[in-house]
Amino acid sequence: ESFIMNFKKIYIIGSGRVAKKCQKIAENFFKKEVISIKYTHKNDMNIFFDSITKSLIISVNNIYIFKKQHIAKNIIINYHNSLLPKYRGINAHIWAIWHNEPFTGITWHLIDNGIDTGDILFQKKIKIESNLTSLQLLKMQHLLASETFKICLENLKNCRAIPQKSTGSCYKRSELPNKGYLNLFWDREKIFRFLRAMDCGSFNGVKKPRLKILGEDKEILLYQINKFDLILNLSDNTTLKITKDENANC
Repeated sequence: ESFIMNFKKIYIIGSGRVAKKCQKIAENFFKKEVISIKYTHKNDMNIFFDSITKSLIISVNNIYIFKKQHIAKNIIINYHNSLLPKYRGINAHIWAIWHNEPFTGITWHLIDNGIDTGDILFQKKIKIESNLTSLQLLKMQHLLASETFKICLENLKNCRAIPQKSTGSCYKRSELPNKGYLNLFWDREKIFRFLRAMDCGSFNGVKKPRLKILGEDKEILLYQINKFDLILNLSDNTTLKITKDENANC
């Protein structure tokens, strides 16, 4: 782009600590003000970004989807919590654990007219340990995003962007592993993987995992799993304990 690194203005849209950290990093990098935009309503955002030209827009934990005209008139970069092109869309941390990935990571990329399909500015891996929860993984990813943001900006400055080789799977907010329901007939590893994947704390507004038992639908509020026992604290003050038979083959 002819206006690369000669931006009229710089904006950052997103919520939480990562966006605030990246705002400060960008201000130090560009030696100019970075204007923070708070998401209010889609129509308000449409009107606002329709008026922006020849600017840099930084998207960090942001739910607003930019329109073609915004992308054509500006340079927009985005933080995504997976190693793109894997796990495009929403809740990438959940899907990486559920699909038993040995690694995931973070990606800084340019925004194009697809969902998380733009050229990659920077990526870094994270090893998924066998007891890692989605909440723990997301915190690791957010920390890594802010720690590597300056490298992303340096790569932008030096026009180091790599096209994605494929598009990968894209997940919607409404999609969850097994529709959010635990199946007690799964083996222990799969049960534990499901519970870890769905263990999101309050992030992203992900619903608690559920269990259908004795014709009733219950939320799984807490879980414990060890060598022999699976203990589930369910809604309505119900506790379910399943003990593994030491003499069983599985």
